[in-house]
Amino acid sequence: MQEPDILQKRNILIAVTFVLTVSIHIITIVSDLFYYSKYNLIYCVVIIIIILIMYKLSIHPKVFQATLIINWHFLVILMNLQSSNYITIYVFIYMIALLALYRSMRINVLNILAVLVEIFIVYRLSPIPFKPIEQSGNYYLFFLLIVCIISLLQTFYVKLIWNKVEKATLDREYNLTSEEAYLRLFFEQAEDAIAVFDLENRVIAVNPAFEKLYGWTKEEALGHSLPLIPPENMDSAIERTENLKKGHSYHLFETHDMRKDGTLFHAQISLSPLWNPHGEMIGVSAISRDISYIKENESLILQSEKLKLVGELAAGVAHEIRNPMTVISGFVQMMNEDPNSPYYEYTKLIQKETERIDLILSEFLVLSRPQLKQLVPISLGETITEIVQFFQFELQQKSIELEVVNTIQKLFIIGNENQIKQVFINLIKNAIEAIGEDGTITINMKLSSDEKEIFIAIEDNGCGIPPNVLERVFEPFYTTKTKGAGLGMMIIKKIIVDHNGKITITSIEEIGTEVLISFPVENN
Repeated sequence: MQEPDILQKRNILIAVTFVLTVSIHIITIVSDLFYYSKYNLIYCVVIIIIILIMYKLSIHPKVFQATLIINWHFLVILMNLQSSNYITIYVFIYMIALLALYRSMRINVLNILAVLVEIFIVYRLSPIPFKPIEQSGNYYLFFLLIVCIISLLQTFYVKLIWNKVEKATLDREYNLTSEEAYLRLFFEQAEDAIAVFDLENRVIAVNPAFEKLYGWTKEEALGHSLPLIPPENMDSAIERTENLKKGHSYHLFETHDMRKDGTLFHAQISLSPLWNPHGEMIGVSAISRDISYIKENESLILQSEKLKLVGELAAGVAHEIRNPMTVISGFVQMMNEDPNSPYYEYTKLIQKETERIDLILSEFLVLSRPQLKQLVPISLGETITEIVQFFQFELQQKSIELEVVNTIQKLFIIGNENQIKQVFINLIKNAIEAIGEDGTITINMKLSSDEKEIFIAIEDNGCGIPPNVLERVFEPFYTTKTKGAGLGMMIIKKIIVDHNGKITITSIEEIGTEVLISFPVENN
């Protein structure tokens, strides 16, 4: 794999020497230092152009080598045939010594034989007396012989050392190139988002994971300062930047980052300063990942723990409180039978509150790890129709219009009918309370595209839910109502989850709320 690289390096050295030699020859032609034909000038210019083109086009090293050797011989013969002198005849020796750099026995032997033949041809065909050989032929031939012997010897001995040095150099270059290639592969294929910023917070480099996570393309990001930090976190980001300039690093700290579309996500980020060889800070590297799913799982685990705690309390509380409450309720009812009693108003109030306590206990019992009983096919369309009729009187009193859009026919889910009714009764009741008077409620039922799920959307144009309340709406004992235990939405969610369903709530204050529920469809 490395041989073509070695040959190409030798070609470049020979080519540079050849171009310099041809350039000197051009100078001798232009200055009339020696007598040469104008065709020599044309040849010299053309061959320089050809060599440069072959180098730029990265012609195969073997072809480049053959071109250089052939043109060396042609140039030397051309020079000697037109003007034989001490300089031109010694160019033969210069050429043998130079081409010996190829470290090839075959090339050296062929060059020596070719030079001997060329000297004989020049001696016979040169129009000018061949004075160097006539006057000092023995010395010249002896010197030529010494050069040939040395070039052959170096092929055997120097070649070994030279090849080791060249291969060691190429190995180092290859290792460096490989290391850079692996680093590039790591950068491009890493699943975490990686970005490099300069000291002005401009993007220097980003990987594909960054583009996917943040929504900015590489072309949009490079050279720009991107709005990746929410405005409310800007002060802490500035503080981190100052600490980074002092040499501090941040490892896996959690924060909120912002995508191109303005949405926020939970991010886990590592920040490190980048230093040049002189110890000067030149930039910052950032590695980030989306941990929203981890936060969601943590929230679900926390919710589950709360639900478990409530369930454990429910059984004990219901048992311990209901027994004495039954006695209290019985005596209060007896006292209420006499409307003329001076304590009648108080006993009525006591009865009302005991009924409220009984309702809370009933909700507790739902949470005490209920098992789905009496599992039957339930037609949601018919169930919701019954519930709507139940609320008709209250809806008319409050001038609230309730519309049911049902695009499905005779589709069923499997579950506990009473619990499913409890879900929709509570949700419609919440919608009525949110509207107050003069409003609309829409219940939209439809199937998923694969007909495996049924979706029920309950929308109202009531007061809406504030964001801080919406994020805690399913927490136990959290309520904004003056009369309420804060268990209603939690019970709704538990019933839905027990039926393998899902519930999501979206709301905008002063505009309205949408509750979206889905259940798997029973395959008949």
